[in-house]
Amino acid sequence: MSKGIHLTEYHEAVRLWLKSNAPWLKSVEYYPELTAPLITPCAFFSVNGWDPVDNQPGNGQLQVLLHCEVLAVIGLKEKTHQLDARNAAMFLSVILQNTNFDLKVTPANVVSADADATEPDLDAYTVWSVKFVQKATIGMPTLEADEERGIRLAINPIDINDPAEYDSLESFNETTT
Repeated sequence: MSKGIHLTEYHEAVRLWLKSNAPWLKSVEYYPELTAPLITPCAFFSVNGWDPVDNQPGNGQLQVLLHCEVLAVIGLKEKTHQLDARNAAMFLSVILQNTNFDLKVTPANVVSADADATEPDLDAYTVWSVKFVQKATIGMPTLEADEERGIRLAINPIDINDPAEYDSLESFNETTT
């Protein structure tokens, strides 16, 4: 029995495939919270959701239709930034169509591409969104407690950006029992 893929594996495969097949991109990353200006042109990849498919494997795995998006980001300094963004989106649409990113998934199907103005972090750039769907069998994820990434709470923090004011969820549970 195949164990299916994990979303982390899928994200990384798509990111590396895009870097290899669109070498003009300066970077390809998962959609981040931006803290510094971007070096453009670049792209961001995300899985925006999924729907279970009708015929499930019945082996503890879940077959889903992944709803994915690649954002092509072009700097406004370029004189032809609007045209460049559209050309970038068209290029991405062509290479994404029917690829499987070297994974055991069905070929990708591009469903739309359009200008994207919904990401406030990217208002300083021209952005086009390329959306595609792809069927994949997902295996059971392995989730482990991670102090750095786990849920952390603060009651009336003075500085919401100070990690020292937050405690793990487990420590709150211990004090309430």
